[in-house]
Amino acid sequence: MTAERTEDHHLQVLKESETLLQAKRTELEKLKSQVTGQQQEMAVLDRQLGHKKEELHLLQGSMVQAKADLQEALRLGETEVAEKCSHIREVKSLLEELSFQKGELNVQISEKKTQLSLIKQEIEKEEENLQVVLGQMSKHKTVSYLQQNL
Repeated sequence: MTAERTEDHHLQVLKESETLLQAKRTELEKLKSQVTGQQQEMAVLDRQLGHKKEELHLLQGSMVQAKADLQEALRLGETEVAEKCSHIREVKSLLEELSFQKGELNVQISEKKTQLSLIKQEIEKEEENLQVVLGQMSKHKTVSYLQQNL
């Protein structure tokens, strides 16, 4: 009877071990399935990472080009500003020179106007003198004519 009990006990232990082994196999299969799923996710993520790295590389290239373009535009803008400033300085200098010349011309015009006014006054005086002389000549002619005809 002890042998039967021992055998029953061994059978019971074997059944429990088999049940436990089956549970562990089921758990192992589940874990294998999870590992396979995670490996597949990792493969998808690796592909996405590759795409993202490629996009990043392209963006970095675009940024480098954009930066170079901006630097070139800035350089051209600075050159243009320097040229415009130089041109403005030249125009200011010309304006100052023209303003000075205008002032000189205004002085000359004023002097000429004064001279013209004086000349006009002299002409008016001469015309008055001529009128007086003409009047005297006319009077003298009339007196002479009268003396000859009387």
